[in-house]
Amino acid sequence: MLEQKESPLVSPLISEKSTIYAYILNDIANAVFQSGDRLVSTKLAEKYQTSINPIREALKQLQGEGFVTVEPNSGARVARFEYNTLRDVFEILQLLEPYLMSWFVEEHSDEDRHEMESLLNEMETATDKEYRALDTQFHWLTVKNHYNRKAVDLWRRNRLILLAMQSNVRLNASRIRQSIEEHKRIISALENRDVTAVLDIMNEHIGNSGKYWTKYLSSNHM
Repeated sequence: MLEQKESPLVSPLISEKSTIYAYILNDIANAVFQSGDRLVSTKLAEKYQTSINPIREALKQLQGEGFVTVEPNSGARVARFEYNTLRDVFEILQLLEPYLMSWFVEEHSDEDRHEMESLLNEMETATDKEYRALDTQFHWLTVKNHYNRKAVDLWRRNRLILLAMQSNVRLNASRIRQSIEEHKRIISALENRDVTAVLDIMNEHIGNSGKYWTKYLSSNHM
């Protein structure tokens, strides 16, 4: 099988890093395959240097997770991520983040917080793509150890859909600065294990992100 380098953008969210499923998902999240693109099994098998069966199994799994659609006489395609998809993703994240973060505020270790601070330091000088990779790692750190694995997986899938929709669009500098300040405030509130303060900042952070992407993508890319 092809030895493919992991994408830093999505690797924190993918546990099956050695599978064809992960390779295809990486390529969707990085806009190698974009919304509506056909996914031809024979070409994918050639690209990933594998047989047809693993490709079919991966596409079936991706179909079940909402990343791929399969229609008669059309075959498999990357799901069409439209304005309504973006709206739905942000609404789901706004419901899930407070639930998952509440547990993290109470249970996180000093090492977790130090890792978040390290990621934040890297964000200060990161490029646009590097920033999104670091932001993904920052948020993944707050949810990955939660005991409710179904909630974590739902968060993961929606976060990956968001990455796929944003993969070929640049963040502007003002939104990056605003987001970094929101991350700083989250860490500060975490030090005091102040659940209410952390959740207020997190809701503000998700809301601001949703406003930015809804405005930008609806007017320019959908």
